[in-house]
Amino acid sequence: MKYIIELRRIRDFGEIINDTFTFLKQNFKPLFASLLVICGFFVLVGTVTTAFSQIAIYDSADANHVSDYNSGLKVGLGVIVNAFITIMSQFFIFLTTLCFVAVYLEKKGGKPTAQDVWSYFKYYFFRSLGSAFLLAILGCLGFLFCIIPGIYLMPVFYLVLPTMVMENASFNYSFNKGFKLIKDYWWTVFGIIFVCSLIVSVCSSIATVPLALVSSLRLFVSMKYVSWPVMIFFSMLQNILMLTYAIPTIAIALCYFSLEERKDGTGILERIETFGTHTDKADDLPAEQY
Repeated sequence: MKYIIELRRIRDFGEIINDTFTFLKQNFKPLFASLLVICGFFVLVGTVTTAFSQIAIYDSADANHVSDYNSGLKVGLGVIVNAFITIMSQFFIFLTTLCFVAVYLEKKGGKPTAQDVWSYFKYYFFRSLGSAFLLAILGCLGFLFCIIPGIYLMPVFYLVLPTMVMENASFNYSFNKGFKLIKDYWWTVFGIIFVCSLIVSVCSSIATVPLALVSSLRLFVSMKYVSWPVMIFFSMLQNILMLTYAIPTIAIALCYFSLEERKDGTGILERIETFGTHTDKADDLPAEQY
């Protein structure tokens, strides 16, 4: 029988990283099908805005366009729109992945469908969007005050949306729960975020480095008939690779489950309540859970 990942269990740093990729491997097709269905619009729009902003930036560097007001306006507009699309893409990917994990938890290891994930996504969208906006403001204020408060708050804030989605909780409850969960485990959560972000950055560089190189070459080499197709290709690749943000999201969700199990023992209580009623699935649980 295929091993089903038990989400509600205590994990150390290495187990969280290993189980993140195990979860990704086992659920690759349904997860990325859900991501493409829900986030595909931003992949397409992001491709257009990324290519447009890159072309505008390096066209404006041309000597003939230095003092061109319209060129500067085009660059500014392109950068702002592209930044907005990028932020929304990251939010959609983060929330979609959390909803996928929540459905996986509800189905006890069953494969979530895009329709299942979409139902959860619709339910939590506005609550999560408003919460993310508030957290962004608080995070900016934290970094504004000597940077250190912002760094401390970052791991706490990463736990707010997982709490909200997994427990169907309010912002106030999730915010306070984040501080409760992070106590004594700040470095663990920070380390998970750092390692997974590094992995995502390496994946993203596959597209961003060639894109920057092609854009730079336009200043020295005539690429009139080549630059647009090449930049569109790498812009699309860059936005597709943004789906790898699912990796840190899964890791954060596992962090939440691990810390929540340490603090409240929810998973143990659930297994005690259902003891003797699901003996056919006993072999799927890790040995240390009995």
